[in-house]
Amino acid sequence: MTRPFALVTTVGAVFGLWLGATPLEAQLYETATRPRFEISPIVGYQWGGSFEADAGDLKLDDGVAWGVVLSFLAHGSSALELTYLRQDTDLRFDPIGTTPPPQQTAGFAMNYIQIGGRQEFPRGKARPFISGSLGINVLDLKAEGFGSETRFSWSLGGGLIYMLGESGRVGLRTDVKYWSTPVPSGDYGTWCDFYGCFVVEGTDWVGQGQASGGLVFAF
Repeated sequence: MTRPFALVTTVGAVFGLWLGATPLEAQLYETATRPRFEISPIVGYQWGGSFEADAGDLKLDDGVAWGVVLSFLAHGSSALELTYLRQDTDLRFDPIGTTPPPQQTAGFAMNYIQIGGRQEFPRGKARPFISGSLGINVLDLKAEGFGSETRFSWSLGGGLIYMLGESGRVGLRTDVKYWSTPVPSGDYGTWCDFYGCFVVEGTDWVGQGQASGGLVFAF
């Protein structure tokens, strides 16, 4: 009786291990066969970007923004992303000290170039996610005698990716993001210590909101 009992126990243990390993095997297979790269052309609406200076108020008009997101699915439900987003708009300047203040307008462009990460929370074909990135913002003033200026910038956001069909090669993507760029405030502070006296210019953060959508091409 000992040998048959041992055989049944062994077979049962192997069968139990097989049942436990099946979901893991399926998950590993899905990860292995899932496309590793995605390219997502996006277009949306961007708002915000006001800034108060000593000489007056600066404000960017709300408008259309467009760009592309390149994604590399690094591990599990996380991805590394490179983003380019551009907004062509007008910069309005309202000088202080005149009534009513005469508005001065010039063409302006915001160019965000950033690298960051995306963490998904998959629900079948729907993949909600949160994202964050760091990089630069190239501010381009389209006026004679002015050029572009490059500033550090960062973003936080979230969205949803929904893949269409059985192949999972084409899908839809939506994003909602907050962008922030530091600019000189025009205010100065001074302090003195053993080594001498110093002057430093203050910093303000220019924030913008973005809501966009686009296609996802996976390969």
